[in-house]
Order: sequence, then C-alpha cells, then structure tokens
Amino acid sequence: MSEVPFDCQKAWDYIDEIYKDTDSPRLKDYIEATGLESFGPPIEDEMSRLFKLLLNLVRPKRILEIGMSIGFSTTTLALAAKRFDGIVTTVEIDESMVEVARKAFEREGVSDNIEIIVGDAIEVLAEMKSKTFDVVFQDSTKRGYPVMLEDCIRVLKKGGLFLVDDTLWPPIKPPDEWNDSYKAIDKFNRELLKFNVESTILPIGEGCTIAVKL
Repeated sequence: MSEVPFDCQKAWDYIDEIYKDTDSPRLKDYIEATGLESFGPPIEDEMSRLFKLLLNLVRPKRILEIGMSIGFSTTTLALAAKRFDGIVTTVEIDESMVEVARKAFEREGVSDNIEIIVGDAIEVLAEMKSKTFDVVFQDSTKRGYPVMLEDCIRVLKKGGLFLVDDTLWPPIKPPDEWNDSYKAIDKFNRELLKFNVESTILPIGEGCTIAVKL
C-alpha cells in the first residue's frame, strides 16, 4: 500500500472536471434555476452520478425518497426510474418547497414520474405497507434517521436498495462536540448493522451509505 498522502480534494476536482459536460442536471445550474437562497442542502453531483449508476443496475419501479428539499435528488432518482416506467414517491414536510420543486420537475421532464406527499416523514412512513419499494433514499432530518430506520427497512423489498445521505458527519467533529444530529447519525450507522442487510459507507459528499436488504 502506498504511503503517499492522498489529496481527496484534488481527486474530487479531477472527477468533476471529467464529468462536468455529461452530468445533467448539474447541481449549480439546478440551484440557480430555483432562484432560492435558503433551502435544505441537496446531494452533490458526485452522489447524483452514483445514484444514476446504481438505479440503472436495480431497474426500480418504485422509489421512496424521504426529504425532497428543492428536488435535485428527486430529479436524479426520477430520471433513472423513468427509463423503467418507475415512480418516485417523495415525502417533504416543508410546503414552501413543493411549488419550487414542481417547476423543476416540469423543466426536467419528470413530473409524471414523481408523487409528492407533504407531511411528517416519521408519521407517513409508519403508515406505509411493508415490502413496497425497490429503493429507499433517506435524506431527512438527521435526528429522525434512527427513528425511521426500522420502517425504512420494513417497506423495502427483499433485494432492495437503501441509500442514505450524510452518514459521515460524526468524523467531522470530536464526540464531545456532537450535537443531537451527529449523535443520531452515529446511532443510525451502528444500528443499521443489526438488520439483515449488506452495507458500506462511501466517502462521497458528506458520506453515503449503500445497503441491500437480504
């Protein structure tokens, strides 16, 4: 193994330069089109690219997204699902985001592949039927991650894909500086291993967990 320090930022910049002309939509352009200055942070371009690749392998018909924000990740999921006549059901608690996202979905040509549920994801998820979705993507309030974990696995079909954003927050700060969100993500990361899944955490964006339900 090489002992030469690896500069992750240089690697990310290199990868971004390679794919900048093929990524569609690009996060920067997507944000500018919304005209908003304040919103829940979306996934990064590199994560969007990973999701498209994974979904082309899974060929999903039904995807559940928990946490829509401006709809960048929703668009990514829907563009992949559209190839297989799939539908993305997305849950968002902030009603002000809905119209913004709808305009983006129309612009990207994915409106017919997206169903929006406005409400508290913890309550919405608890009422959903079991083994319904081919893919579940969790990107809601971080304090809710461990609370919703069991239901996320429950509504996922056997062989289904579980994607989770921001799971490398804990290493950013020492444990004595963790707030409730950092503690919740650490709890989620450890409790996921108790379920019948194969999983890993990738250092993409601020951490991406990929798990398959066995």
